[in-house]
Amino acid sequence: MRRAAFVFGVLAIAASVAAGQPIPGPEEAVQDRSADPEQEKPPTPAQEPRRAPRREIFLDRPHEFLSRRLEDYARKLDDFLSDPNRAYDSTGSTLQIRSNVTFFEGGLTEGKADVRANISLPNTQDRLKLIVQRGLEAGTQTAAERDIRNAVETTQVNAPAAAQDNKYYLGLKALVAEVFGVTLSGEAGAKFGQPVDPYVRLRAFRDFIYSQWVIRASETPLWKRPEGSSAASEIAMLRPFNDEWQLRLTSKATWRSTTNYFDLAQIGSLYFTPDKRTAYTFELGAFAPSDRSLNLNVYSVTLRARRQIYQDWLYLEVTPQVLYQETNGFSPASSLMLHIEALFGDRYLQP
Repeated sequence: MRRAAFVFGVLAIAASVAAGQPIPGPEEAVQDRSADPEQEKPPTPAQEPRRAPRREIFLDRPHEFLSRRLEDYARKLDDFLSDPNRAYDSTGSTLQIRSNVTFFEGGLTEGKADVRANISLPNTQDRLKLIVQRGLEAGTQTAAERDIRNAVETTQVNAPAAAQDNKYYLGLKALVAEVFGVTLSGEAGAKFGQPVDPYVRLRAFRDFIYSQWVIRASETPLWKRPEGSSAASEIAMLRPFNDEWQLRLTSKATWRSTTNYFDLAQIGSLYFTPDKRTAYTFELGAFAPSDRSLNLNVYSVTLRARRQIYQDWLYLEVTPQVLYQETNGFSPASSLMLHIEALFGDRYLQP
């Protein structure tokens, strides 16, 4: 029997080798070869979603949400109020036609029209613009400075800063770079008419959030012939209280080579926006040259009511204002300005 079992074992091993099949070991289970080879590997266990750390949930996400909301809110407010310096820094192509009539005490009336254009050149990804503007410094001034200059162009009062510049200029503006959140741009051009006076302007600004404040810091060096050079430094801080009330504080210092001192301005603005089509601004402004120990020579009280009268591109603005100037013994000089403004560009087209 043992010899027969040995013979049968040898024959089984020989048959297995001839068929090319592996010989199962004494502790190796025979596999079922009818199964799919892919099913031989065990399934990969599903990975659990990564849980965000607590600092991201309780600090980073609320901070990011609040920052985006504040920045978007400030941008919408500036677009509605059409501040000159914010329009200069805006993207896309825009054309602004603004006409105003000013009524002064004593029956004197004065009218003025203004045209400004920021036209993006084709195939430049908004990095190269053609600029048309009336007055170089007017392109980067605040709304308060604009209203005061409109009021002081008459012979009744005197300008708080530089001489009036009502000439039109044509320039080419290039977005140079964006470094560490700072936007840098350069502009060069010349005055329309004779003589053809050239100019060069640089501008750097940065927006950032601090607590509940949206802050923009900017620096604007300018050179033009024959006046020479100037540099305007500005910090504007916007604080929204709710959807209707906002506060803005603006500090500005402008140095000019013609006077060799700074013209200083401090402006406080309180905004009330009861709906999407209406905004009221109560504004206090103080202006002083730095060569007289910061003694005020002009301060102003302004109420500005702005109404969107047709879609989102036609506006009516009523601005009563009182100026107090040192040259007039700080006696009040009242005026009432009526503005009509039309805006053109892709952003103002109805969908």
